[in-house]
Amino acid sequence: MPLATVGGVFLDGVQFTTDPLTYEPMNWEKRYSVTPAIGGKVTIQDFGTFMKDNTVRLGSGQTNVLNESTVIALHTRFRTRGMLYTFTDWLGNSFGVFIKMFVPIPVKKGRDPAGVVSTVYSYSMELHVLQITSLLGVAYTGS
Repeated sequence: MPLATVGGVFLDGVQFTTDPLTYEPMNWEKRYSVTPAIGGKVTIQDFGTFMKDNTVRLGSGQTNVLNESTVIALHTRFRTRGMLYTFTDWLGNSFGVFIKMFVPIPVKKGRDPAGVVSTVYSYSMELHVLQITSLLGVAYTGS
């Protein structure tokens, strides 16, 4: 029997077969500067966060794998140059992303009851956020 699709994560309309085991949708690098001064003082300049500093990280581990057709669809998008894709999840996030990295690793090859040979894949993926429509289900108004 083929692996059922039950994931709540979508990239350009492609539904992930399962939800990622590791999922970091709000991995922002904060822009700041810490400057030591004479006498043990410290000056901190906090420039805040910007949507383009966010990287979404996803990974399957060995259990939350993708089926072959999903890997083919995602890898095709990964290889396409300069594209911005819509990424959504079950948390109500909607991002415009660039696929920085997608590494599918074949885990197991087998036959379903109909005799069709297929492979499942573990994976890791990084998406660079360039637009945010909604964050945790709320319209995003930040920069």
